[in-house]
Amino acid sequence: MIMKTGTEKKRKYGWSLGAALGLVTAGLAISLVAALPELATGEMTAYGSLVAWIVGPTLFWLGFFIAAFVFTRRILRKNSGSTTPLRTLALAAVALMIAGWTVVAGFHAYEYTESDVFCGSACHQVMHPEKITHEISPHASVSCASCHVGRSVSGYVEAKLYGVKELYWLLTDTYHRPVRTPIQAFKPVRENCTGCHWDGQYWGKLHRDYSHYITANDNQEWTLKMNVKVGGMYRGGEQGEGIHWHMKLDSKVYYVARDRQLQDIPWVKLVESDGRETVFEKDDGLTPEELSAHEPREMGCFDCHNRPAHQFKAPILALDDAMRRGAIKADLPEIKAKGVELLAADDYQNHEEAAERIQEALTGFYRENHPALFEERQADVQAAADQLITLYRQNFFPTMKADWRAYPDNIGHFLFEGCFRCHGGEHKSEDGRTISADCSLCHDIVVQGPPGEVESDPRGLEFRHPVDFGVPVSEMGRCTDCHDGALGG
Repeated sequence: MIMKTGTEKKRKYGWSLGAALGLVTAGLAISLVAALPELATGEMTAYGSLVAWIVGPTLFWLGFFIAAFVFTRRILRKNSGSTTPLRTLALAAVALMIAGWTVVAGFHAYEYTESDVFCGSACHQVMHPEKITHEISPHASVSCASCHVGRSVSGYVEAKLYGVKELYWLLTDTYHRPVRTPIQAFKPVRENCTGCHWDGQYWGKLHRDYSHYITANDNQEWTLKMNVKVGGMYRGGEQGEGIHWHMKLDSKVYYVARDRQLQDIPWVKLVESDGRETVFEKDDGLTPEELSAHEPREMGCFDCHNRPAHQFKAPILALDDAMRRGAIKADLPEIKAKGVELLAADDYQNHEEAAERIQEALTGFYRENHPALFEERQADVQAAADQLITLYRQNFFPTMKADWRAYPDNIGHFLFEGCFRCHGGEHKSEDGRTISADCSLCHDIVVQGPPGEVESDPRGLEFRHPVDFGVPVSEMGRCTDCHDGALGG
């Protein structure tokens, strides 16, 4: 047996301690250098803050623990429990500095991992669609963490533990394209919404104006105004009405969905304040075995408001909005039909290719089919092309396969089943009751029609389809039977 000499042991000790102190020094230096821009400007950056508050401190603490282990082992081997006052003072000073640095780095790391910069930019390609749609959403001023993490310590810990799994998917390039939703690890709680939106109040009706441009009638504007019966709880009472009846504080609604995106709902249960339960099922509902395999989900805000901060507009709605704002001139012949066609194309590889092809296709279309108009209004055609490119960048993300087709929006029932997931007249109880499909429960149409032929009635109008197919609206089926967000309607 070959025994190591004292000199060899000292060399090994010195090398180990030196390597550990090197990690400590490197980690500290990396953190300080990377943190300077943020400390100087007060602005976080996706990768600078990542290096400053996570990568650097990780190296620092790795080196520190190795050094502590080596140093402690050396002391124990020498059986020396005594130390000089000067050494004790030095160790205390080092410990104090380490504790201070840990507090500073930990605080900044917490802030960084709760920031929109971290959520939207650290994994740039993966979260780019969510980042862009959040920036132009009604909740742009609400941080990602406010909804996806919540306000509790347990929510923060759970979110970060799930983030470890997401980091693995990123590093192994096994993440879903598009990002799957609803995120099952994200348990939307009522408090996440009611921290800002008070649900214990009666809101009555909200007025909504819509302008649609009908491709079949060469961009004819169709005005639609309705009073949406938001409703809620009566003041000082325990009863409610309107759409927010679902959020009554004294009753609960549960449901079971067959699919991950919660679009196919064959089973609904109402639990009233006195404990009475009523189950409503479709004829092709769940078998007892299928039902026992699912945990009923309590209906909450997110079951209807499922796209509050990440809205991917369908082509027909994106064009309607741009034309209403005047960003695209509605009197350009065939502009909506051609614009929808270009936005809905599913063979673009990236934004750059889409921009080039949209520009070429739109100008080529007007140059070939409307040459006189193109010569007179090149500026309007170019403005339309520029707006289409902007709309594409804001709502379509081919690399992540993310657009309106991947993310159903449950508000309304125009392009997706939405309300009709339960209110389609197909869910029946054992005693013969049916979940109502009466549209007037939720809204009254008060104005509708094209310019010069607008009809109005504050008591409510029967819906009139912009295109006369010679068939009563009641026999035309659901909106989604024809409207798919693209050239289907």
